Amino acid sequence: MKTFRIGAWAWIATGAGHLATAALLAAKAATPEADRAMTAMREYGIELLGLQRSLADLDRGMSLVMGVALIFAGAVCLFVPEASRKLAGLALAASVVALGLSAWLLPLPPIVLFAVACIAFGWSLAKPQPRR
Repeated sequence: MKTFRIGAWAWIATGAGHLATAALLAAKAATPEADRAMTAMREYGIELLGLQRSLADLDRGMSLVMGVALIFAGAVCLFVPEASRKLAGLALAASVVALGLSAWLLPLPPIVLFAVACIAFGWSLAKPQPRR
């Protein structure tokens, strides 16, 4: 299922882009406005399940974990020798949800990549399966 692999690579590219963006933003010189916002995020702490974390910690941590999880999910799809219809359906459902969230909250690159994933996983699901 070549189209299924395209969807998997779209997830990997999204995760890699996520990590690269986090690294670039961390290395970028802050504007006074961004510096004030980050200071406020670092100063506002919350306790989750007994652990004290700042909003800046949570934002950075969720962003990095999300990038790793996207790469992992795409890699798992690549390593499956022959995707079943169930896996293609699950990948399509996850891609549709991710596309909706991206369209609502994120910039253009993840919107485009999740649209590609939706098309690829949908196409692989729509293609007739060989009889066994």
